[in-house]
Amino acid sequence: MRFSSAFALGAAMIALAAPTQALAETPLELVGYVKIEKVTTTPSGERQVEWVEPDVVVPGDRLIFGTRFTNKGAATLERIVVSNPVPASVRLSGEIDTALLVSVDGGTTWGQLSELEIPAPDGTRRAARPEDVTNVRWVLPAIAPGERGQLEFPVTVR
Repeated sequence: MRFSSAFALGAAMIALAAPTQALAETPLELVGYVKIEKVTTTPSGERQVEWVEPDVVVPGDRLIFGTRFTNKGAATLERIVVSNPVPASVRLSGEIDTALLVSVDGGTTWGQLSELEIPAPDGTRRAARPEDVTNVRWVLPAIAPGERGQLEFPVTVR
């Protein structure tokens, strides 16, 4: 993958592959992935969007960071928390799910983006924006035996 900040994106991919959670004692499998938006036009002029593995990533590209989960055990897993960092080389895209839990301070405080503030240069506080997000989090109430799913958030390469 060619990218001016390849190290940062590579670190993001590693972080997605191992979301914040102690997994040694649980049958929960988590696998991270990154997809890039590929837009083409059909011969009839229709815009077609597909999400593919990235080869080249440049500023302005839209990506999806995701985590696939599977409960490989025989018991229901309860209250599973999956957290992922948002690398500095990308910013959360504006079309995020408004219910998504996010942090704008490295994971110290969590809430919906509309509830969070950050310090402004003049000493006041301003409403947090998607580009301020440093971490995302999901709280899954229960994952049944054999259940699979995926958690995703959209980003744009800075």
